[in-house]
Amino acid sequence: MAVAEAWSDLMFDLSCLSKQHAKREFRQSIKYSFGGLCAYCRNHRATTLDHIRPRSKGGSNLRSNLLPSCLSCNNSKGSETWLSWYERQEFFNEVAKELIEEWITNKRFEEAVDEGRTHNRTKVCTTKGTLRSDKDEQTCVGEDCLAPA
Repeated sequence: MAVAEAWSDLMFDLSCLSKQHAKREFRQSIKYSFGGLCAYCRNHRATTLDHIRPRSKGGSNLRSNLLPSCLSCNNSKGSETWLSWYERQEFFNEVAKELIEEWITNKRFEEAVDEGRTHNRTKVCTTKGTLRSDKDEQTCVGEDCLAPA
């Protein structure tokens, strides 16, 4: 998996060992995906995550439904659809709109995978390796047995 779509992917992929750490890392990766700025206004630091499709209208907590946003944009948008709200704002920008649409469709991540820019920690080893055997184990067990240093 190249990019975690949900916080649980980080935990079950063993990138994180606790639920709290996985959620924090997941949220931070989204906040910094737009350079740490609000995806809408691009003028303020992203301090919250906005649900593109509001949860009250069936939106999910998946990466593709979360955008980094400042508190004022998040509160102003409320439970409106992102596009109708965004097009009415004085800071509306066509390029930013395209970037948000790419984010929603995960197009940016699909391109990164195609170009081999993802960071994969696991590699498949096809060579035969040597395993530890019984000959590596101590033959003596107990208090009277001392292993040579």
